[in-house]
Amino acid sequence: LKALKAAHDKHASDLADVRSAHAHHASLPERIDYLEGLLGDSADKHAKEIQALKDAHAKFLAAHGKHAKDLDALKELHTHHATMGERIEYLEQALGDSADKHARELQALRDAHANHARETAALKAAQAHHATVGERLDYLE
Repeated sequence: LKALKAAHDKHASDLADVRSAHAHHASLPERIDYLEGLLGDSADKHAKEIQALKDAHAKFLAAHGKHAKDLDALKELHTHHATMGERIEYLEQALGDSADKHARELQALRDAHANHARETAALKAAQAHHATVGERLDYLE
């Protein structure tokens, strides 16, 4: 009987230890509420991050589409431009034609000037043979 009483006392002591240890633990509903709070906060945070990523991706796609259109427009404009060589060749031809034309016009002016100088000299020589008004009056009297 002593052994039974000792076993009972030991069992009662162990039960008291379990109860005191259990008193420091949160109850099952408290623990579930805590886990749900953690998971809910985490799920909300992840949902916000996923939405932010979706928004950023949509913005990227819109910008990419705009840039692609701009690039196509630039390529289209580039096809209408002459190359640097073609542009230089055009300028050289235009300036060469203009220089040749100016040289011809300058030579024509020089020739006209020389002709005018000859005619002026001939007129002066012809006038040198004419009598002055006074000489003519003297001759008539």
